[in-house]
Amino acid sequence: LATSMSESEGGFLRGHGTYIELVPDESTDHNDDDMCDTKQQGGMAGTSKKKRSGWGTETKSTVMQMDDGNEAEKQDENDEPSDFQRGPQRLIASVAGTVERVNKLISVIPLSPSIYTGQVGDLIVGRIVGVGGSRWKVSLTCSPPTASASNGSMKEGQLPLSGVNLPGGVQRIRTSEDVLAMRNLFREGDLLTCEVQQVQKDGNLILHTRSLRYGKLDNGVLVTVPPSLVGRRKNHFVTLKGLTSQNNDAMDTEEGGEGDVDVYLGLNGGIWIQRTIPSEWENAIRADQDERAPLAETLQKLRHRHATTRVSPSMRESIARVRNAVECLRLVHCQITPDSIEIVARASVDQGVRVADMLLPEMVIKLTEGTRR
Repeated sequence: LATSMSESEGGFLRGHGTYIELVPDESTDHNDDDMCDTKQQGGMAGTSKKKRSGWGTETKSTVMQMDDGNEAEKQDENDEPSDFQRGPQRLIASVAGTVERVNKLISVIPLSPSIYTGQVGDLIVGRIVGVGGSRWKVSLTCSPPTASASNGSMKEGQLPLSGVNLPGGVQRIRTSEDVLAMRNLFREGDLLTCEVQQVQKDGNLILHTRSLRYGKLDNGVLVTVPPSLVGRRKNHFVTLKGLTSQNNDAMDTEEGGEGDVDVYLGLNGGIWIQRTIPSEWENAIRADQDERAPLAETLQKLRHRHATTRVSPSMRESIARVRNAVECLRLVHCQITPDSIEIVARASVDQGVRVADMLLPEMVIKLTEGTRR
């Protein structure tokens, strides 16, 4: 509970969904001079049995002359005591987090914010939910493009047409023909990686994919976690090596590569997991094209081959193992880093735990033991 500790003037609390709760007064003693100075459990504000003005209310009184010459104070019959004057009060915060007090200002910073607030340079793993007006709408919560997901609670970013690379890496001014062909690049439901270019005053995010590392995502798995579990790092594109179990060492080179797994850690809570593109693919593409071909064209062909080549069963098991490792960390509310993911995934391989059994309650506690030390 985050409460106001002021007795005379009260206080106020900043945050979403805060309200004032009246504490029932069990005492029958209504002595005006009786003050409760003891700080009660749960952060209850100091209470007073004496009726006083506060929280923006006023009490009117009338002085009457009695027959014996004494003056008596009588409260106006039309002024009924308000709810804020009937007993002690306390402020309740609707979010769980750390409490910060500055004089009479009480702020509650939530441990797990439900809505991502971006910063310039953040890596985003989002989903296209709308196309039009020379820009794409990107869901930062990775929600599918359904009617139920397009409500006010879903935060969206704007990806302008000028913030994407044209096919082949061509550098030119965008025309009306490019606007008509926007769905050839991204359409509703596509997943992509992008970067925050600008944060507007109203909190809207302007995104871009001009770097060759960003673009459309295919042939992988998306995991959504609370944004607070993903910390800012120097590099959010990581590769986990050697996570294949001994029973699946033999893999088809054409289908699966070397067994490494790429993980993209989005700061909005979206984590993308896919196979590492084998180096043989890039060598084969470079051998078939001109040496002066731009790098963007080579990467475009690599992504097309990755999207059209099926994933081998052993590689699917490795991807699923990494995915369940992320879910284990989410269930115990541990920070999701490349080291913590690798610790959980390797513990499951060393202990011979099947991928389907990794999310059992007893296995979650056992596999994440190394991350909680």
